[in-house]
Amino acid sequence: FCHQARYYVLDYKSNHLGENRQAYSTQAMAAAVLEHRYDLQYVLYTLALHRLLKARLPDYDYQRHIGGVLYLFLRGVDAKGQGVFADKPPQELVVRLDDYFAGLEKVHADG
Repeated sequence: FCHQARYYVLDYKSNHLGENRQAYSTQAMAAAVLEHRYDLQYVLYTLALHRLLKARLPDYDYQRHIGGVLYLFLRGVDAKGQGVFADKPPQELVVRLDDYFAGLEKVHADG
């Protein structure tokens, strides 16, 4: 979605992290993101968005146009922002992946 000229990836998660609000703390959601490898998922979603915007916006700039990723943990969401995990993959990572998928960069086993 787009909000104030910035584009975001929004995904809904139905994970059950616990019975109360504290179960959906920033730390608990971050742990769930890593446990289920949603971090890899949202990097790939961000890469797809980056490639789309790069092709469609003549003045595209990652820092200016990409707002980040929001995961709504539905069982913990409330009006005060509880249950919302937010992140923005680093530009360097997204650009390197873009170059790799475009065949412009080789990945070396030694890093």
